[in-house]
Amino acid sequence: MLSRIVFLLLFVSCISNFSLAQTAVITLKMESKDVASGEIICLNVSGSNFRRILSTQYSIQWDPAVLAYSGLTNFKLPYMTKENFGMQAVDKGLITCMWIDNSLKGVNLVDDSSLYQICFKVVGKSGSASSIKFTQKPTPFESVNLEEKLVTIQPVAGNIKVK
Repeated sequence: MLSRIVFLLLFVSCISNFSLAQTAVITLKMESKDVASGEIICLNVSGSNFRRILSTQYSIQWDPAVLAYSGLTNFKLPYMTKENFGMQAVDKGLITCMWIDNSLKGVNLVDDSSLYQICFKVVGKSGSASSIKFTQKPTPFESVNLEEKLVTIQPVAGNIKVK
């Protein structure tokens, strides 16, 4: 009887661990700041729960009346460059991102690691604000891990307040 209980506990434990692997979530977070009009700012885009991640894609949106895109810098993901970003609509407050780990080994990062920085010139007047959010339009959220399983993306928007 004891061996059946031990077997059952091991079986339930294995199923629970398998279920957790199927519902992996990465968090993408945009930094928030209070800034002065005319200032150039670079915001960290950070990630958590990057465990054996092979690829990820999404879009970023902001209010172009408050922020004017000025560049990308400090890439921390392997193989990430400016070529991973679509710039066709930056004047409308939209950029797309699609990254792949070309080594196909999967990337592990410490939680809250900066993935890269997105930079803006603050063009809004004092008292204005803009959220900077991850969005699924035009590029839908998608992330894949080393086991070739889809990983849910949990976005956390940032906010810029102009002083």
